[in-house]
Amino acid sequence: MAYYPYKLQDVHDASAQEKFTVISTFSGGGGSSTGYKLAGGKVLCVNEFVEEAVNTYRENYLDTPILPGDIKALTGQDFLDAAGVGVGEIDILDGSPPCSAFSVAGKLSHNVHEEERVDLYGNVTMEKISGKHSDGWGQTKNYSDGKTVENIEDLFFEFLRVAEEIKPKVIIAENVKGLTIGEAKTMYNKILKTFEKIGYEVCAQVLDSRYYGVSQTRTRVIFIAVREDVAEAVGLNFMTLSSIFPEPSREVIPVKDVMAGLEYDNEEVKYLTEKFTNTAYWKQTGSIMPVDPDKVLTGGDYHPKGHHFNLKRLSQYAPAPTITAMGSADTTAGAFHWIEPRKLTLGELKRIMTLPDDFKLTGKWNQKAERCGRMVPPLMMQKIAESVYEKVLEKYNG
Repeated sequence: MAYYPYKLQDVHDASAQEKFTVISTFSGGGGSSTGYKLAGGKVLCVNEFVEEAVNTYRENYLDTPILPGDIKALTGQDFLDAAGVGVGEIDILDGSPPCSAFSVAGKLSHNVHEEERVDLYGNVTMEKISGKHSDGWGQTKNYSDGKTVENIEDLFFEFLRVAEEIKPKVIIAENVKGLTIGEAKTMYNKILKTFEKIGYEVCAQVLDSRYYGVSQTRTRVIFIAVREDVAEAVGLNFMTLSSIFPEPSREVIPVKDVMAGLEYDNEEVKYLTEKFTNTAYWKQTGSIMPVDPDKVLTGGDYHPKGHHFNLKRLSQYAPAPTITAMGSADTTAGAFHWIEPRKLTLGELKRIMTLPDDFKLTGKWNQKAERCGRMVPPLMMQKIAESVYEKVLEKYNG
């Protein structure tokens, strides 16, 4: 398997095929939308809460209508009006509702307390978590721009409320792997039952992006749900739904392969080096981690007290570890270069996330890096969308 860098124009050219239509919720800066477009889809409208994510999305896809703000304040009709379609007409409803309390980096129990490293994925910024629902789940999220969302675990059910109102042919949802583990399985099972309650056949699988064209280990649970009448029409049922998922590759792509031909900004490299080497994380841990390792290294294995476990030194000979939203220039978390004493450049992050080379990121440097860490890798979503189109939508739409 090889990686081929691409540009935004390639995305626009592929999307011009208009094979299927998409409404995207919790769209972030546009990672999943980029994947749908690469698969030949037309994204009719999106919803996103975080202001800087909206700015990034708009900077790259100016023609796509954006419904900013909390999904709780929106109705299905709001989405349909923005998309210009009627009930039941949209092909795919996409969403990545944040469930960070169930991420592997968070706590898989009811006792989720203040924590700044809980989220491996979610369309939120740096947050602290406090409180819980009467049923033991759900947290209050405080965003870095001052916004607050109550009970974020309810957001998956807000997503499903919208689905019930607009009745898409297919629903694709992405979430953290931790949703399927331990006590979180109570929520996971409740989600599956809700899909069925609103009239969908549903199947969920844990996928790792490194087997779908991405030079990064990133495990996520993917839900694919097909409206009952559509499933019946194309000969699918709960026993055969798993066939919709794309086949994983047996090959993975090492980091060095995706960096070929990448151009560097010397000022950015200088900035990252100065910021990182002036931190305790570098002096206590990073500086003693071997250079150019043959596998990814974890800071906790080198710190005398096991701290800095979220600091990872990349190996150019293997896929990167999960790129998170915590990889700012001077923090203990995140990936740093396999040889040089610095965090990854934005160009390197975009290659590892499979974003177009000329994809525009907005805000300050740390906000740009954070936006990358919160993306759904486009090439992974492309493969999922292509499989859904081939096995469901192409057959149903004729």
